[in-house]
Amino acid sequence: MFVKHSTILFVFLSIFICSCSSNKPEIKEGTIIYSADYPNHKKNAFLYSILPKEVQISFKDGVVRNDISRANLQNILLFDCNKKQMDIYFQYGEEAFKTKLTPNEIQQMLDEQYQYAIELVDESDTLAGFNVKKAIARNKKNKLDVITLWYTDEIAIKNPNWYNSFGQVPGVLLAYSVDRYGIRMDYKAVKFIPEMDESKKRLFTLPAKGTAISYSEYTKKMNDLFATFE
Repeated sequence: MFVKHSTILFVFLSIFICSCSSNKPEIKEGTIIYSADYPNHKKNAFLYSILPKEVQISFKDGVVRNDISRANLQNILLFDCNKKQMDIYFQYGEEAFKTKLTPNEIQQMLDEQYQYAIELVDESDTLAGFNVKKAIARNKKNKLDVITLWYTDEIAIKNPNWYNSFGQVPGVLLAYSVDRYGIRMDYKAVKFIPEMDESKKRLFTLPAKGTAISYSEYTKKMNDLFATFE
């Protein structure tokens, strides 16, 4: 086991949290801060207490970085929305792993996700300073799984949601829910920082160190670790 139980729960957060969209060129870079909640796991005090309650997503010129760090743990997911490419980096202590997904692995990742029918709704609001629109996602295999989505078209990133379950939504998701490793996660944008300093702009490449593994190996490690909670 390459991580402790109290750290593996941070890994899965990144995979489906950020989205890529927009026809408007106004906003090309910045950081979105999301609150995170786990409605089905509040009775498990230990599990709920160590799950992160905040996630930050940075983007610039169509590249999106999800970076979660705590003590000597770092988990990075890097999405190139222009080229539809994805990289993963995970470090805990002296151990580091990285995965550059092939086109087939990206398709495998997409096939593993729940499939939703998307209904765009004529309803609007504001969230974290953005104008947002509403959509409803209905699980094609589970009629009880219905998710309310809020998205904005005010961020200039192409290829909306190409790597998540909500590919038909034409905007950056600012409120939504996803399932990963048996955990339902609710995300809601709470703050937007419109510009990044030069040090953050250099973060859109992964660290050089780390043992290269395949996406299947990465997924197996995560599944094996989460199986210990059953």
